[in-house]
Amino acid sequence: MAELYKMFDSTEEDERWYMASDFAEYFGNVLSSGLLHTNNVPALRVSVGDGLTTRLSTGKALIKGFSYQNTTVLTFEHAIPNVSKSRIDRIVLRLDLRSENRYIKAFVKQGEEATNPVAPTLQRDNYIYEISLAQVRVTSGDKAINPLYFVDERFNEDLCGLVSSLISVPTSEFQSQWDYWFSAQKGVYVTQMLNWLAQQQQVFTDWRNNEVQLFTDWRSVQQSEFEAWRNGKQTAFTTWFNEVKDTLSEDAAGNLFLRITSELPLRFTKNGVNYRYGFTVTDDFNGLIFKYEQEV
Repeated sequence: MAELYKMFDSTEEDERWYMASDFAEYFGNVLSSGLLHTNNVPALRVSVGDGLTTRLSTGKALIKGFSYQNTTVLTFEHAIPNVSKSRIDRIVLRLDLRSENRYIKAFVKQGEEATNPVAPTLQRDNYIYEISLAQVRVTSGDKAINPLYFVDERFNEDLCGLVSSLISVPTSEFQSQWDYWFSAQKGVYVTQMLNWLAQQQQVFTDWRNNEVQLFTDWRSVQQSEFEAWRNGKQTAFTTWFNEVKDTLSEDAAGNLFLRITSELPLRFTKNGVNYRYGFTVTDDFNGLIFKYEQEV
């Protein structure tokens, strides 16, 4: 097969000749047929004129790589249909590649008269390619075109549309590669995450066990010190009490013993409740404690 390349300048030794079809083929390969636009706002707008007329505004289009431009407002006359019949016409841009024509021009493509008319079919073959800008219904007896029966078809991609790039990004291939990479990496990341969670759980467990052991050791020490302190205080009090008891007279000692072992001698009231309080000896008579209780 031959290698094709275009477009290049000519030189004296090597002349390069190109046909209009070469340029059209180039642009047709990269740009779709339709209306050229600015910020997605196309021109070549068809509007209802006076009487049975329509108007076409200025603008540009591209059909199969061939360029079209309208530089002034064009006016089209629509034929009056027969009595009791209606018709739908289209305003079209027609690319005609036949040697006797070789143009793109705007035309009224007249529809068939009928009780229930339909818009004429666009011609698209090897020589003629049409795009529709609008369709207009013409009713017998009307002196003007009713705007309610006017349809703008410029944005219908099947009928006209806006020029766009035919070079597409292979997103399906990108998605396939992404899915493959993600599937492979997902297993790695999940394994790493599970390992990390297991490590963190072990670190927490070790820390918790260490803290529990430290608290247990501290509590044991504090309990031992408290027991030793309490026993020492109890022994000191018992020793003091026995010494005092031996130095008192029999009457004084007996009186003190009776005061201590008798009912609690003192009273107080709080929130309407009576209480009694005082000192008393322990059950084994070896110690002295302070006690209070609610009075019955």
